[in-house]
Amino acid sequence: MKLKKIIIASLAFVLFFTSCDEDFFDLNKEPQDVISNAAVFTDELLANANLAQIYHNTLFAYRDVDGPVADMLDEGMGAVARGFAYWQASAAFPLEVIDENGAGPIDYWPYQNIRNVNEFIIGMQGSEFDQDFIDQRVAEARYLRAHMYFQMVRRYGGVPILTEPQSVDTSPEELNVPRDSEQAVFDFIASELDEISNILAEETEDGRVNKYGALALKSRAMLYAASIAEFGTVQLDGLLGIPASQADNYWQASYNASLEIINSGKYALYNQLPDDPAENFQQLFVDESGNTERIFVEVYDPDRTKGHSFDLGAVPFEFRQTWGSNFCPFLNIVEEFEYADGTPGTIDRALIDSDHLFDIDEVFKNRDPRFLATIFFPESEWQGGVVRFHRRTVINGEEVSSGIVGDGWPAAAPRRNYVNTGFLVRKLMDEGHIGPLRGQSDTDFIIFRYGEILLNLAEAAFYLNKPGEALEKVNMIRERAGMPLRNAVTEDDIRHERTVELVFEDHRYWDLRRWRIAEDFLNGLRAKGLEYTYYYDEDKYDFHLKNGDRSERVFQDRHYYLPLGVGRLADNPNLVENPGY
Repeated sequence: MKLKKIIIASLAFVLFFTSCDEDFFDLNKEPQDVISNAAVFTDELLANANLAQIYHNTLFAYRDVDGPVADMLDEGMGAVARGFAYWQASAAFPLEVIDENGAGPIDYWPYQNIRNVNEFIIGMQGSEFDQDFIDQRVAEARYLRAHMYFQMVRRYGGVPILTEPQSVDTSPEELNVPRDSEQAVFDFIASELDEISNILAEETEDGRVNKYGALALKSRAMLYAASIAEFGTVQLDGLLGIPASQADNYWQASYNASLEIINSGKYALYNQLPDDPAENFQQLFVDESGNTERIFVEVYDPDRTKGHSFDLGAVPFEFRQTWGSNFCPFLNIVEEFEYADGTPGTIDRALIDSDHLFDIDEVFKNRDPRFLATIFFPESEWQGGVVRFHRRTVINGEEVSSGIVGDGWPAAAPRRNYVNTGFLVRKLMDEGHIGPLRGQSDTDFIIFRYGEILLNLAEAAFYLNKPGEALEKVNMIRERAGMPLRNAVTEDDIRHERTVELVFEDHRYWDLRRWRIAEDFLNGLRAKGLEYTYYYDEDKYDFHLKNGDRSERVFQDRHYYLPLGVGRLADNPNLVENPGY
């Protein structure tokens, strides 16, 4: 069921909240011109609308509902894919230096929304609503607050933990709250989720967090904390980092949360089309009816004022209505997908930029079925047609780049298809959407799914010296994908499986950071793509390596923590900037 409360959320927000200065010094001051919100807590409909607005204002993933400009921002940061144009955030921002001026588009400092949560909790606790209604809604609000703190701690490390709204009468000294440690923030998230997971209902309508959504956040957040302890260092007098001696405690906490979800029996890997693992994997992200893999989703429904534009931007240009061909994966991600027999998916560089001709069936169609459902490549089938990427055609020894050369074959693909990386994003798209308009897609975005929980448990089990469990969970994922099972599992195997299974789901950039390998992988990288020439008589392609990025990327050791920025430091002298800025 779509979240009905969204219908009145905007009205409720106008009535009961006003904009507030975003500077830290003022973020908890009580606004002077706000209409009293006391009425909110005398009517369940208004209380629900208030909470719906908090949901709406919480960042779950980068989705630009007005147009596909900010979509996949962190995928761009992680060298997974880029936007079509360099001015788009996912193409431009990864190449810029994050410095003392701030974190740019990836910045997230949601203390106004946290204040809204804190006020909501106080209002609900002082209301005369039914106690179960109060408990459930307060638990949801606490979840959203924990989610916001998780988004901040993985960016900045330690941040101020605020659980009560500060009064306008509070002295400046008290308003200038210092940072709590990174470990304290992770521990706060864990304790909150422990408490509310025992309060939240086991089943809720789509778009509202339930018990298992809270456990899923704990599974993910504790995995991050464990990684920071395992691979990071303690800095800034303990504000950043977690002692290595604590790593096993966090691995265990993530493991336990994952296991509780698994043992509940409430969820299972989506497997409605077991005979066609590629189609099955694609349907996983668009099937919203009885989908056993969805744990917590962000609901989209244009009829209820919340649609998105992902399909508008992602659809191949031949099938567009207004835009199209906007999200371009890099070759390094394509090569992460193994061939169907389990051999590595790298393409021999000695054969690229040579006279060698490639058979598309052999080099692309003969890969992990998840690849077929995740990335458009030359001659991918879509909506009864074919997606093309070649820049030119050679026929009868002559190179042709315009017109039709025979049997309806275009001499060149649309420019938007070939000009960037030679690939497009297919995952998350609904083939039933025929040229959706701006803001008119209604496919929900899955925030937590069962496949991630299995991989979280596999990673935690590996570091807890439980290789058998790690192998079992990795093989469950591979079996569903139609890939050969592994006989043993390594750290690299687990990381590889996360990459191919969860790509384009907002994980890769953060995984590279928490494993502390982002500097090795990203710094100095100029991600590549392929350019194709089609040889009509041979029905094969010549590949040429091309630059997908316009310049080399910059990721330095200091970028494992983003800067708070000079503006926040000026507003609050008790904040301490992260090292290197």
